[in-house]
Amino acid sequence: MGNNWLIAQLVVSSALTGLVWTVQVAIYPLYENIWRGAGPAGFAAYHRLYAGRMGRVAAPLMMAEAVLAGVWLVREPGSVVAQVGALSVLVLWISTMAVQVPLHRRLGRFWDIAAARQLTLSNWVRTVAWTARTAGLVWLLATR
Repeated sequence: MGNNWLIAQLVVSSALTGLVWTVQVAIYPLYENIWRGAGPAGFAAYHRLYAGRMGRVAAPLMMAEAVLAGVWLVREPGSVVAQVGALSVLVLWISTMAVQVPLHRRLGRFWDIAAARQLTLSNWVRTVAWTARTAGLVWLLATR
């Protein structure tokens, strides 16, 4: 596969990596402070707005990443690197849909400190996976 496909994946993966690190170290840790300042109803209202806006940023990037990884896998089905890339995207989607989305839905209804802490802790899976995916794409492009 040409470098253009890899560069496109790197651009999208890098954007998601930056986004997930921002969420992990700047947004999720502040949830408890927001709840203290806004109260339960205020936090739920804030969180619904946050989730909606973040979804408009993250969802198109995640879909683009899935399409690019899928095309790479179809074009190079025997490539272990393409298979690992597609697997990493699959892990990210599973984590997002099975863990983070339900926790966000819960927090959009009411404040739950256990859910907020579980969200922060479980998000490390995505933070590490996107960081590793981006690093792998950088390495792959650098060694071609």
